[in-house]
Amino acid sequence: MKAKILLYAATAALAVSACSLKEKVDSYSTRETYYKSEAQIITGLNGCYSPLRGIIGNQFFQMTECAADLMMYNVSTDYNSNCNISPDRPGIGSTVWKNGYNGVMLCNEMADVIKSAVDEGHITAKQSEKLLAETYILRAMYYYLLTCTFGDVPFYTYPVTEENRATVAKLPRMSADNTRDYLIDQLMEYLLPAEMGKKEALQLVRSYEGDSNYRMGAAVGLMLAGKMCLWNKRWEDAVTVFTVLEQIYGDFRANPSGFGEAYPLTDIPFSRKWTAESILEMGNIVEAYGVQFSGKIASMCMPLRTTGNTEDPEAAVPVSDIYNGIAIPELGSFARTSVSARPTAYYYQRLMPYGGKDLRSGEYSAGANIARGGSGNLAWRWMGYSPSDNTREKASVLWFTTVSSNGNNRPWLGNKFWCYGMYNYKDSNNYKLFRFAGALLGKAEALLMLGDMDGACDYLNITRTRAGLDKLTPSAVGNNASALMEEIRMECARELFGEFQRKFDLVRWGIWYERTQLYNDGTYIQEFIRPCHRYWPIPSDQVTYSGYALDNKEYLQ
Repeated sequence: MKAKILLYAATAALAVSACSLKEKVDSYSTRETYYKSEAQIITGLNGCYSPLRGIIGNQFFQMTECAADLMMYNVSTDYNSNCNISPDRPGIGSTVWKNGYNGVMLCNEMADVIKSAVDEGHITAKQSEKLLAETYILRAMYYYLLTCTFGDVPFYTYPVTEENRATVAKLPRMSADNTRDYLIDQLMEYLLPAEMGKKEALQLVRSYEGDSNYRMGAAVGLMLAGKMCLWNKRWEDAVTVFTVLEQIYGDFRANPSGFGEAYPLTDIPFSRKWTAESILEMGNIVEAYGVQFSGKIASMCMPLRTTGNTEDPEAAVPVSDIYNGIAIPELGSFARTSVSARPTAYYYQRLMPYGGKDLRSGEYSAGANIARGGSGNLAWRWMGYSPSDNTREKASVLWFTTVSSNGNNRPWLGNKFWCYGMYNYKDSNNYKLFRFAGALLGKAEALLMLGDMDGACDYLNITRTRAGLDKLTPSAVGNNASALMEEIRMECARELFGEFQRKFDLVRWGIWYERTQLYNDGTYIQEFIRPCHRYWPIPSDQVTYSGYALDNKEYLQ
C-alpha cells in the first residue's frame, strides 16, 4: 500500500512557501480518498514546500556564509561557522538531511499522484505537465541543497511504500554529478521554450511579477538548472538556460517593462520583499496573532544594541534604540541582537574597502553625509542620532563606536541584512537565495569556460557597472583566463554577499578549504577546519539506519 501523506493546511503552506492559495483541509486524508481534482492536488503540493522552511535559517546562513572566506562568526559553541563538525555532531547537516529527504519523499509521492490522476481522468495531460513541472522544481531544489551540503547522496524518484521502505533506507551514495545530470535534463525538458522543442510547461515570467502567487515557477527551475550545469561543467547548457532567464528578466541595464525602472541596488536588502530582480526569496511572516514563521538572521547581522534594564524576551516595552553608539529609531527599541557575524578583513579591506567606488559597500562609506543608494553590504557609519540627543531631532552621519573614522577597523554587516522595527529576535525579512544578477554572473563564468573572454567580460560588467565600478576588458587581465575567472569570483563575492551561496560556490570551484583557511579570521574556525569539511558529514544515526550502506569515509582521514 502507498505510504500515507498528510495534507498540510493551506494556511501553513501559505506561510512557508508564500503561496496565495486559501484552501484548507481539515482532516487527514490519503491519496485513495483525495486528489480527485486539480485544486486538491495543488493543496497537497503546497505541503511539499514545508520542509524547505526548516532548512533556510540562521544555522544554514552560518554554514554557507560564515564558514567561508567573507564572513566570520566568533561564537565558540557555534559548530557550523567554526567547522567543529563530525558525523556525531553534524550541526545544520542533520536538519538539511532530514528536511531535504522529507521534501524529496513528498515530491516523489505527489509526482506519482499527478500521474495517477491523469490515468484516472481527474485532470488533463496539460494540467499534469504544469503540476509535474512545479513538483520537479521543488524536488530539484531539495536535491540541490543535499548535494551542495553533502556531495554524493542517495537518489531516488519513486514514492516510498511499505514494500520498498527498507530498500530506500539502504540506498548508498550516488554520484552527485549523475544526480544533477538527471535533474538538469528533466528541468530543461519541462521548462525551456516550445520553440526549442521543449514542453514550456510553466509560463516564462519573473518569479514575482504582477499578480504572481509566489509559487516556485519556471524562473526558479531554470536558475537551479543553470547552477547545476555550472557544477557539472555543462557550459553550453548553462549558457542556454541563463539566456532564457535573461529573456524573461529583460535587459538588466534598461527599464524592464512592467516595473517602471531598472533593477536598483536599493532593492537588494532582505527587507525589500518580492522584488523584481529576485528569482527566489524565502519569506518570513511576523504577525501579532496566528501562525508565525520568522528567522533570526537579522539579530546576528545588526550592530549590537545597547542593553537596558528590561531584557525579558517577552517584555512588550522598549529597551533601547542605540546600536553600537548610534541611536537608530528605524531599527526600533524592541529588537534583541546577538553576537554579530562580521566581514573578514579580506572582504572589507581588499574587496570592498572604505571610501571605494563600489556602491554596494555601505550607505555612507564614501565620505559624504548622504546615502549613496547602494545595497548596504557593510556599515561603518549611519545616519542617526547621538545617544545624548534624547529629542531625536538632530540626525547626522555618525561612526559606530567600534569603527574608527579612517575605515580601518572592522565594520558591521550593513543594512542589506537588517530588519527594521524588529521585535525580539523575530526577523520578518525575506531571505534572498537567487537573483537575476547571479544568473548573469553564472553566464559570464560559462562563457569564459567556453573560451569567450569578451562575452565573459560583457556579462561580468553588467553587475560591475550597476555598482559604479569601471568596465573590465580581457586586456585588463592580460588576456589571461585564470585572472578573469578570479575577477568573476570576486564579483560574486561583492554582488551575492550573504545570499547563502558562498561556501557552495567555493566548493564548486575547488578552492573552499584554501580560501577559507587563508581569509577567515574568526577566532575559532582555524582550530577545527579540515579539507573534509568542504562537505558536511552524513549524520551518524542515518549511517547506522542505512545498515552502513552510507558512510563518511572522507572524515576518517
